[in-house]
Amino acid sequence: MMTRRHFILSPDHIQSGDQLILIYQGNLLTRGDDYLWQAADVVAHLQVNTQLHLIDEQNNNLFAAHIDEDVVAGLDAEQRSLRGLVFSGNDTALIDAGKANQVLDWYRAHRFCGACGSPTEAVLAQRAVFCSHCEKQYFPRINPCIIVLVTKGREVLLAHHSRYQSKYYSCLAGFIEMGETAEQTVQREVMEEVNVSVDNIRYVSSQSWPFPSQLMLGFFADYNGGDVVPDGVEIEDAKWFDVAQLPQHPSAGISVAGQLIRRYAELVASGKF
Repeated sequence: MMTRRHFILSPDHIQSGDQLILIYQGNLLTRGDDYLWQAADVVAHLQVNTQLHLIDEQNNNLFAAHIDEDVVAGLDAEQRSLRGLVFSGNDTALIDAGKANQVLDWYRAHRFCGACGSPTEAVLAQRAVFCSHCEKQYFPRINPCIIVLVTKGREVLLAHHSRYQSKYYSCLAGFIEMGETAEQTVQREVMEEVNVSVDNIRYVSSQSWPFPSQLMLGFFADYNGGDVVPDGVEIEDAKWFDVAQLPQHPSAGISVAGQLIRRYAELVASGKF
């Protein structure tokens, strides 16, 4: 039977069989393509006050830590952008490193109580922090977002986002606002970003997205009218593409956007759209 461990450990409580994900200034530390470090190779380089955070309760030997510059030099480590993993094809690395970064950033952002400003204390038995001054407890929160593939027969509406440095075209997306349903967010975001109305909105799938800490809810929606006009702020360009002549777009293996595009192309090919 697997022995339960605390959510936060110090280096002197780590075990030789544990594996670590190391984050330095928002970057993942690797040795070549290997992003998992053996505890035995790392623990001697860590400061005694380093917090090691459990990443997965189903795998209680996987931890993550923010580390300092001396550790980077001591391990002769390479730095990789977390966003770069989106286009690497390594699904497991993105999932593990993405969750590790979310966990570490959440604890760093909740060192003080949001109600009274007092320092918080980490709760070792669960993922939470506690304010002993006003007795409030805080748990991680996920930001829900929608991502939608707008369809019109054989064509799909894809956009080039202003934040993308690459030439990739992808689906439209946005945060769910207070008081909205996910379907209302789909309609609002599509209208705001490209001046198009949609209907027949249907849920397809979801994905955890660690930039910084989101749950992407994926939808199909049918075009219902309007000329495509990019907002010029978030969206630089938006066009209709036939599913047989798609531009560069996210991979279906690692992105819910790519999964939506691939799934609809398969529906078109089978005549079921």
